[in-house]
Amino acid sequence: MGRKGMCLLLALCCLTVLPGCSGKREEDRQPAPTLPPAETRYIAPDQDEVIAEGGEYRIYLPGRDDLGLISRSTNLDPANLSDTAEMLVRSLIEFPGDEETRKLGGNKALDLYGDHPVEVSGGVCTVNLTSSALQLSLRDYYKNCLALATTLCEVKEINSVNILTADQSVGLDITGNLPMGTLTAHPGENLPVLWEQMEAKRTPLGEDLSKTPLSTLTTLYYPLADGRGIACATRLVSFEGQTPQQLAMGLINAVSSVRKSTTGGQGFPELSELLLHDPVTSELEEGGRLITLSLAEDAEERITAGGADLACTVAALTYTLTTFIPGIAAVCVRIGDKPITELHTRHFETVTALGGLVKRSAVSSFLMGSTTVYFARNGILCECERPVERQLADNPRAQLCALMEGPDGREQAEGIVATLPENVREDDILGIRAEGDTLLVNLSEGFRSEIQELGPDTEILICYSMVNTLCRNTGLKRVCFFFEGKQVETIAGMIYWAGEFLYNTGLAEKGLG
Repeated sequence: MGRKGMCLLLALCCLTVLPGCSGKREEDRQPAPTLPPAETRYIAPDQDEVIAEGGEYRIYLPGRDDLGLISRSTNLDPANLSDTAEMLVRSLIEFPGDEETRKLGGNKALDLYGDHPVEVSGGVCTVNLTSSALQLSLRDYYKNCLALATTLCEVKEINSVNILTADQSVGLDITGNLPMGTLTAHPGENLPVLWEQMEAKRTPLGEDLSKTPLSTLTTLYYPLADGRGIACATRLVSFEGQTPQQLAMGLINAVSSVRKSTTGGQGFPELSELLLHDPVTSELEEGGRLITLSLAEDAEERITAGGADLACTVAALTYTLTTFIPGIAAVCVRIGDKPITELHTRHFETVTALGGLVKRSAVSSFLMGSTTVYFARNGILCECERPVERQLADNPRAQLCALMEGPDGREQAEGIVATLPENVREDDILGIRAEGDTLLVNLSEGFRSEIQELGPDTEILICYSMVNTLCRNTGLKRVCFFFEGKQVETIAGMIYWAGEFLYNTGLAEKGLG
């Protein structure tokens, strides 16, 4: 048997000696073999190149018969996921309509609002329209929002959508109190029926808002551990009534529940138990409403003990309340009788809140994306989530850098260990490029030397922690490694490196993700 054949055979057999694999079928525990090419068919990248998928996308517009949404195609060449979403929205807004479709907004010119009009995080896209959208009837506004949501959900990384107008949620009843909630795709569905379903949630005129229950899909923003920012999740939330106070209390309880459900979040306090009294709403002189939350004197201490920080908690509450409750333009959080006027956290610049008013735009930098990385536990790979800048969530360099950080203290306490050599850094990533469904990764000679020094016992975990991390987050099927621009056959003796590596589920447990 030749040298290549021997290395491949070793790679196929080596997991039989790894601990911690009980309960898995023998064939599931084998590492996915490389696919050695007859000759090198790729050129090593010497810099990073865009891997976003350009091509044809579908946009959805209201039909002229007002019965449903009709799709049209558009070609995009985006740089990343955020770019894809914004380009799709602009293509939809700018489409002139035709013999079957109406222009979005009709004769009202729609446009995007603010410095970050389209945000993508955790599978949720939030679109911020200018106030011109308020000139539409409520029915037409809702119809256009459904068109936006259905268009954006064509992107595989987006599964739900929020629509704001000038940083505020719009109420879908005459009194401006009925939340639209988080939207999903509705291709092929009857628009009049969807509108009737929304109307059925309204409080009849003259009746008490507090007596009308509501259950709807909602985006909940929660603080990440160690002051790393905020993340989001969608949940079906039920409210006892539709007053702003009832909506706020339901959201606050739901935020606590989501944070507690995350790994390491079990100690996070019930935020409603920190409130001195029910939330209070008031009108702002410049328009919109303010919601004020008064917390106990020891609130910061209890939040910190629960693994979060006060600044990120305030940012999470601001995002959650302004996204869902109609007309809320700002949030004021008080500790006792003193408003919080500065948000301090070590990972972000200090935010100054004049008069204690925290607006959504002021804390937008706190909103993070996430990436799944593979560390190790008991000799096999384990999924863990890592926050990254939301513009970089689909960036393979950012994914490898998150992997290089290694597990945090909480994860280490649960037996999770780093997979990559301790001394490798971002500078050891020389270039990344996609070729079809294969990701080409060019690493430094120093990286190769570190793998060699650690020896064969860790080589497979080093390799597949990178392969699984990259395939899991980019959607590509294979990874091909180079070292200083060249493919090498062996490093520590367990893997044939001059091939294309497949995503390997058999080598990983379902971990902390």
